[in-house]
Amino acid sequence: MSEKKLVPFAVYLHNERAAPQATSGSWVRGIYTDVVEYTTSAKNTRGVAFLMGGIGGAFIAFFASGLFMKGMIHALHNDPHWTDFAVSLPFSFIFLMVGIWSLRFFGRMEFFQPQDLPILFDRQRRKVYRLVEDLDEHGKPRHKGQGKVIEHDWDDIVAEHHVTTATTGSSAQRHHTLVLMVRDKHAGDFQGPITPTNLPPYADGFGLGDAKVLSEFSTPRVWEHLRRYMNENGPALPPGETVADTTVPVTWWDSLGAVSVFGPGYDKRWAESWGWMLIMHLLLPITLPLALLMATTNWLSYKTAYPVQWPQEVLDKVGPPLHSDAMPVADPALERKQRNRNKRERKDS
Repeated sequence: MSEKKLVPFAVYLHNERAAPQATSGSWVRGIYTDVVEYTTSAKNTRGVAFLMGGIGGAFIAFFASGLFMKGMIHALHNDPHWTDFAVSLPFSFIFLMVGIWSLRFFGRMEFFQPQDLPILFDRQRRKVYRLVEDLDEHGKPRHKGQGKVIEHDWDDIVAEHHVTTATTGSSAQRHHTLVLMVRDKHAGDFQGPITPTNLPPYADGFGLGDAKVLSEFSTPRVWEHLRRYMNENGPALPPGETVADTTVPVTWWDSLGAVSVFGPGYDKRWAESWGWMLIMHLLLPITLPLALLMATTNWLSYKTAYPVQWPQEVLDKVGPPLHSDAMPVADPALERKQRNRNKRERKDS
């Protein structure tokens, strides 16, 4: 039986440049000797899924359920007919269940989850190490806080750039993802070259970066940085970029600063990006309530999260991280500018 694959927008190979420029996307969280560590958790977007999908979806569903319920109550006081209940009662119940499902589904996605499950790229051994949770048959961690490592050969990696289009009726938005697929060592009768319509059999795959901020232009640049690092002895960080800020917000005030222009560093942001701050304050009736809600879900997400550590045998392989003096210091302002640039590129694409 042949395996059906999604046709990617583009395929990036090891021996070909994907873009003239490279970027880490602000996802490099640690630098070791001949090893870079990528984060898989974006602090500024944590909790957003529950806010938009969970609370937002539940609000719409509960509102619709209430309308049908209101119709039944109105019918009870105005000579009701059985058809009033035959339609309103089932739909009221269905929308009620949809709202409860939204809260539960997106709540499980955001709460009581690992703080981060990073990925190590080792150019000396030409290996990729992924930290994942060891889950039982019910999808629950066997030992909370203890993960297992999945190891891949770097030479088996094929980078795929996927694009999906989401429509809202009046507009359409393209979402970009960078997926690193792992070739099956038993390729069977596959014959190259690898193209979007001629893909080899895969044994595994995983995403890199955040699909919410990747664009048509930044996606190949993220791969290009990793390709240069692993294959051409390139720098762990492109010039001018810094390691990601993966510090965990301790207070709700910290979360407010992580997800919005308010909170810690407020005065500094005015000094560095007064134009952007002015726009955010002109839209204060919208941006402030949204920031307060995002900060709350972000803080709750981190409050219920737990760390997962690399096993000691992996740490022994990669060695100690470089001293802080040897690494660029994370600058939230630079990260914010990078995110804004990615957003602009998303709109252009």
